[in-house]
Amino acid sequence: MMSRLIKQIVYTCLMFLCLPAAADTLTLSNGDKISGKIKYLDQEVLVIKTPYASIQLDWTKVKAIKTKKPMTIVTRSGDVVHGKLASEGALYHVKQDDGEVIEFAALNGISQFYPKEDKEKPWRFSGKTYAFLELKDGNTESEELNFDADLSFVHGVHRHNVGLETDRTTKKEHVVEDKLQADYSYDYFYNQHWYFTTNLGYEEDGIKELNERLSAGIGLGYEFFNTPLHHLSVEGGINHIREKYRDEGVKEFEVFRWALDYSKEMVFFDKLSFFHNHEMFIPKESSKNFRFESETGFEYSLPYNISTVLQYEYDYDNYPAEGKHKKDSTFSFGVGYKW
Repeated sequence: MMSRLIKQIVYTCLMFLCLPAAADTLTLSNGDKISGKIKYLDQEVLVIKTPYASIQLDWTKVKAIKTKKPMTIVTRSGDVVHGKLASEGALYHVKQDDGEVIEFAALNGISQFYPKEDKEKPWRFSGKTYAFLELKDGNTESEELNFDADLSFVHGVHRHNVGLETDRTTKKEHVVEDKLQADYSYDYFYNQHWYFTTNLGYEEDGIKELNERLSAGIGLGYEFFNTPLHHLSVEGGINHIREKYRDEGVKEFEVFRWALDYSKEMVFFDKLSFFHNHEMFIPKESSKNFRFESETGFEYSLPYNISTVLQYEYDYDNYPAEGKHKKDSTFSFGVGYKW
């Protein structure tokens, strides 16, 4: 009898330990109730993490909801509000930090929400580092291991981004890859979406016989959205380029710069996201100096901020050094760490 009682107490304690400390609750149209931690709503799919698994639900089947912590909520009209989301009869309301309540006639007035980020810190620092196994074609045909790093500092309306890529591989005492690329950009947001941007870049590539390429530019950017689920921004401006190839003189010229940065978490494949970014440099006077650089791939999140990446890089230089290919392509598989 005592043994059975002890087992029951242990079982009950374990059940309580498995429950989230502050659980969000959902009521479905069939009357079922689910408790857990809501991860996000996007594309009519709501994902909630329970003690047993992550569950994907059709948003139209959710009859009532109550969140324990503030959420960032995007309405179908494009407005963004922050607060605890709850239902009361036929009405749904968001209770903001200042106590003000915003009401919705129905849940379908909400297109997206996710846990509110802590943006009260004076500085926010994030970054990611990757080690890649690369299969190259073009000016370099090889298999190699390389490292990339990207850092971001945000302070109010100010954002600083730093990128570094180093590739060097030696085979049979011959260097088959010798590349260094560093980038810095500063963005100033003068409203929710528009920002002024400046950028600096440095690149050298021994295999392409590029001794150095310096780039500096200014322009405007527009950030359509930047959430844990979805990011899209575009930039346009003018850059001054100074480059020197081996056995050639220094060239200086101006180009129009266009850039796009896109990432999207795949709603139907938990922890998997798609990304694509590219930069295009269009010369003002001669088409010889046209360049295009891009990265496209998938990233899968693992525990402890570790992730795996499969990506394809495509670079095009319309006026390379003599005897070099215009196109370079790289398939990469990498393991990274984000914070």
